[in-house]
Amino acid sequence: MRPCCKSFFLFSFFFLPFVLFSKIIEAESISDLEKYIDPKNLVVFDIDNTLMEPTQVLGSDQWFQNLINEYIVSGMGKQDAIELAVAEWTAVQSITQVKLVEDHADQVVGKFQKQGFTVMGLTTRGLGLSIRTVQQLQSLNVDMLHSAPVHHDVFFHNTRGCLFRGGILFTAATHKGRALFRLFERIDYHPKSVIFINDKYSNLREVEETCEERGIPFIGLRYGYLDNKVKNFRKDLAEIQFEHFGYILSDTDAEKILKDRKGRNS
Repeated sequence: MRPCCKSFFLFSFFFLPFVLFSKIIEAESISDLEKYIDPKNLVVFDIDNTLMEPTQVLGSDQWFQNLINEYIVSGMGKQDAIELAVAEWTAVQSITQVKLVEDHADQVVGKFQKQGFTVMGLTTRGLGLSIRTVQQLQSLNVDMLHSAPVHHDVFFHNTRGCLFRGGILFTAATHKGRALFRLFERIDYHPKSVIFINDKYSNLREVEETCEERGIPFIGLRYGYLDNKVKNFRKDLAEIQFEHFGYILSDTDAEKILKDRKGRNS
């Protein structure tokens, strides 16, 4: 074998598998998971804007991101802006009702669980919302504990405290990939491959990179079902709903108040 060919062979042998084992694909529906699933997969679901969302604009992920940006623009430091936005978002989550992003999302999760796949949730949410999040999902007929890799609570540090509870790993906005595999180390779980659906590409990349480091096949689905809704975020409705917070106005009621105000000011 000529030296150049030998070098190419060695490069392909050691590095090509890691390229083939990993990919991120655009997905318009949660049902797209079925195109890529196989018996070896650990199936991981993001929570916000993937499985569920609030029934109104207030409390949505896009509202939360907008809050952070507004506080930073007003002159607040990034960390202070995030902490204030998290506090307000958490307050809304404590009382808001939620709905499935897609009407059949609960059936998709349930189908994989019945077929014997290991299924779990993975979220940026912190420990303080763990019980509430489990309750929200259960109200939508989604029980992530049913076929999770472990059924008891697991707490560990990943720059901040992380908690696995109710079949969901709460990463407290830390690196999702490292948090996921620190959980696996704690419970002595060794997935043969990982498939993860999430609306944010950055979160998929964190898990993809960590899988690549460990030589574990990975498929990420960048879930775009709510892209238009996020792009056309109704800040005006959210502001009215936040003004009346204590109870939560529906989008329809907030729209009526907004029209009345415009009518009085015209």
